[in-house]
Amino acid sequence: MLFETLKFTEKKQLKFEKVLVFNEIGKVYQLTLDKTKSYKYFKSAENMAMELGNDTLKAYCQQGLFVHSMAQNNETSARFYMKSIKDLYKNNGNSDQIYRSYSNYASYNFKFGQGELAKKYLDTAIYYASKNRKIKYLKVCYANLGYYYFTVEKNFKKGEEQYLKSLALTPKDTISQDATDDYLNLSYAYEQMNDFKTANKYMMKYIDNMVIIYQDKVNSNLRDAETRYQIEKVETEYKKRQQELLEEQSKNQKIFLVIIALIIILSILLYFFLQNMRLKEKNKFKDIESRVQQNIINATIDGQELERKKIASVLHDNISAQLSSAGLHLSAFSAITKTDSQEIAKTRAILKEAHDKVRDLSHELLPVLLAKFGLLYALQDLCEKNSNSLLHFEYSGNVFTFKRFNEEFEMKVYFIVTELLNNILKHSEATEAELTINEEKSQLKITVKDNGKGFKTTKTTDEGFGLTQIRARIQNMNGTFKVDSKPDHGTTVTLNIPVVE
Repeated sequence: MLFETLKFTEKKQLKFEKVLVFNEIGKVYQLTLDKTKSYKYFKSAENMAMELGNDTLKAYCQQGLFVHSMAQNNETSARFYMKSIKDLYKNNGNSDQIYRSYSNYASYNFKFGQGELAKKYLDTAIYYASKNRKIKYLKVCYANLGYYYFTVEKNFKKGEEQYLKSLALTPKDTISQDATDDYLNLSYAYEQMNDFKTANKYMMKYIDNMVIIYQDKVNSNLRDAETRYQIEKVETEYKKRQQELLEEQSKNQKIFLVIIALIIILSILLYFFLQNMRLKEKNKFKDIESRVQQNIINATIDGQELERKKIASVLHDNISAQLSSAGLHLSAFSAITKTDSQEIAKTRAILKEAHDKVRDLSHELLPVLLAKFGLLYALQDLCEKNSNSLLHFEYSGNVFTFKRFNEEFEMKVYFIVTELLNNILKHSEATEAELTINEEKSQLKITVKDNGKGFKTTKTTDEGFGLTQIRARIQNMNGTFKVDSKPDHGTTVTLNIPVVE
């Protein structure tokens, strides 16, 4: 959607709006952890803002570059953008923008070990956030100030006061992520002050909220409205067409009976005519049923791939991060109290094991190599991983490994090839296999060949994902699918798929 908007701004020469779109695209890539593309679009937005001579817009774009530099631990770059933003904002009198400047200074000094200086800027940021009546900004400031008292002054009483202030700003909010984080920090503060009863109370609130947040996110990802709509639409069209065919067949039969009653002489001709009509209708019905089944299969697989991607994102970006955060709090607790009891050690080990399992599950759902480096690199790695002393996979082709295609196209092709390789591992009893990928005239030609036991191609096979489902998938991508196999002569599968750049 953003890229469509970008095309519109370029067509209409809307330079100001184009800067905003560039910046939003940078934020999206920042959320997907694509640091290279994120920096590219943030920098393009900054350059265009400079061409327009709009200082406020330039500072707005540099905020994304500042966050990017902080995430990269690039102190020099972060300091440059931090000072530049402050210089651009300091003369305009906008308290909201001045707040951002001081908040940047506080974040920078926290990040690079200047706690006392960070608190000074944070106090100023709180003043401007209060002046501008920005509750969201105040909650962030109080949380950061509480973190300061915890880590720098070791004053857990003052830290407690800040998190209570944060909760008091939105008393009706008891289940948001901000409230949940405040509960966890309050539990930690009371634990440090030996008020274990109150600490347990807030820890239970934190755990209850985490269960609700996790369930909401998982349920949201599992409910893919678009996929369901597509499946229901296909089923509705199938039923409608089936009813039309039945009505048409019934009508033909009635006409036939009327003609038989009126003209006995033409009974034989009409009989053959009707048989011919029935055969055509039957073939038409089978053809429609086959297309409908293919559409249902493709819609279902699209939904599964989208769910796979969304669930992997939730596991990686949320659950894994929360487990890491809990482990860090335990580490901080052990370091502060200088204790390392057996229970704490066991808890940290359990958290690490859970984090590793969540990470591994996330990578199984959506391979990291596929997301970061692309289809060809991921398939080459897949061949290497599946090779062993009994079966060797060879990878070859004329396409550069680092070339990228459309994200959805890459995901579909990757899981199709993965299923073909799995079939070789499970059923072929082969010792040698080869995956060849060539690009010819905007067509991706993929050949998967093995020297295994083979099979009769006249026999329908349906193993796991199944050759039938793969054929339906390829046809949906406007490609071709061919299987060449004979018993004891191995199997060769050839795919030709139009490239989606």
